[in-house]
Amino acid sequence: MRIATIVVPLGIAAAISASSGPAQAQASAAQQSGWSFDFTPYLWGAAMEGSVSAGELPIIDIDMSFSDILDHLDAGLMGAFEARKGRWGILLDAIYMKIEDSATASRTGAGPIGATASAGALLEVRQTTYAAALAYRVTEGRAPLDVVAGVRYLRIEAEARIDGSFFAQSGSVQRSAKKSWGDPYVGLRLQQPFAERWTLAAYGDIGGFGVSSDFTWQALLGVEYEFSKAIAGKAGYRHIAVDYDQDGFAFDMAYSGLYFGLGIRF
Repeated sequence: MRIATIVVPLGIAAAISASSGPAQAQASAAQQSGWSFDFTPYLWGAAMEGSVSAGELPIIDIDMSFSDILDHLDAGLMGAFEARKGRWGILLDAIYMKIEDSATASRTGAGPIGATASAGALLEVRQTTYAAALAYRVTEGRAPLDVVAGVRYLRIEAEARIDGSFFAQSGSVQRSAKKSWGDPYVGLRLQQPFAERWTLAAYGDIGGFGVSSDFTWQALLGVEYEFSKAIAGKAGYRHIAVDYDQDGFAFDMAYSGLYFGLGIRF
């Protein structure tokens, strides 16, 4: 059985305006404490390809573009946060999404009193992802390089219901499954200014190592434009792949697409 569906993070970008007075006060406070902060809500238009299977649920094959995804997305949020002091930084990332997909089919038999057989399927998938990492700045200057180490936590909840009827007989089958795991990962992040107000951002990590997922990796390449000391626009391309298979649950998925965000610094 094949049901086209989605599992995609979608963040809602927020616009925040501030007068120069509060912004300068925040910057001054950050300098005095030695801490700096960056909060970035963003939108990721990711296509997906892979498969999911859980217990008695049917294998779900997925191959969808972002336009297909928008047809099925019920809710989704994503946001990233960074706190930094000196060479050390704390990186946080949070994702939530809920999707639904359904399919129906019917067939009428031959004859004047042809029996009608029908079947319907409904699938709901919810995914929550949290990532927390420490970053250490190996090199300072115009092109700072950070070494990153952390854990990415994933929770997948899937529910499927199949209803069928033939003539006067009908029946329903419902199955559900939940799975959560954490993947350790290590990575590198480079920031390279290349023009006034413009910065190239490159990031990559690998993880899993058989602790939970067999293997997972992420790559990001983007640019940032500094509107002011407090606001920066961010855009680029991001790819994440996860290959997990334990205890009857298999999640082999790749996400890739453009992202757009707004960084608020204080």
